[in-house]
Amino acid sequence: MAQSKILLDTNSYLRLAQSKHPLLGQPFGKNNLTLYIHKEIEIELKRSGRLQSKFNWIEQDEYIQNRKKRLKISKVESEEIEKNFDFIWGYQKESGLKLSREDIYCIATALELKIPLVTDDQNMILTCKEFEVKVMNTLELIKMMSVNNFIDNTMIQQIVDYWKYENDLPANFDEDFKKLF
Repeated sequence: MAQSKILLDTNSYLRLAQSKHPLLGQPFGKNNLTLYIHKEIEIELKRSGRLQSKFNWIEQDEYIQNRKKRLKISKVESEEIEKNFDFIWGYQKESGLKLSREDIYCIATALELKIPLVTDDQNMILTCKEFEVKVMNTLELIKMMSVNNFIDNTMIQQIVDYWKYENDLPANFDEDFKKLF
């Protein structure tokens, strides 16, 4: 059965990968839902001393190996992603949204591949809605993972406890958590 791919942005990946490992490339549920990150996120993780310091586990070999499970993108799709990138870059610049290169590549890729994007970044969510990219936040993904038996309630609590410990709760956390759980 074909995979139903889901793309994670940097913040969603970092909020989940340590608690649920391996996270990427592991089909789950009856629709073979499979999580991926964009190759640009790996570049971001390698060059950001701040992220390496805060999330020192990202440099461990087991996480590096898991991040090698990447989306397969054809040459034609890659060319369209670049066109999408240019268009979205111009839009975000005019709108003053201050999205990063990695953010825009995630949106451009999700748009071209017609796959959902998971992010808690409010400006990314606004941009996704503008370009009709299916978007969900990390808590919505956690609910999907739970319903599809990829994680259980104990793991959900561990993830939330980790976010609280790191002082890294997503925007609208209380409201979304009550609505979903």
